[in-house]
Amino acid sequence: MHPDFRFVVSCACNDDLRAAIPWAGHEHKGREGYQRLTTLLFSEYELLTFETKRFTEPGSQVFVEGHFRLRHRETAKIADSDFLARLEMRDGKIVCGQMYENTAAVADARHSD
Repeated sequence: MHPDFRFVVSCACNDDLRAAIPWAGHEHKGREGYQRLTTLLFSEYELLTFETKRFTEPGSQVFVEGHFRLRHRETAKIADSDFLARLEMRDGKIVCGQMYENTAAVADARHSD
């Protein structure tokens, strides 16, 4: 991992998003930020499907298109979404990235009916 690593799910300046999804709407920095992000996500959701469909490499950026399907561990509700990830690379390592997904589906799966 690059020492300047930063990652954002959706955007880093949205209080409503932070309230709906604990790991979204924040900038996760360094190894500790990455560990917090993945711990929060995978302690709450079981990954059912994660498929990448296309990679685009324009210079120092990589764009990844794909699809994921998650099951919430408590509600058993499914979050199903296409995604686009933008990754900035330096010296073969991810420096920063941003994930665009259906955050409404992810937030909805956290709540029982």
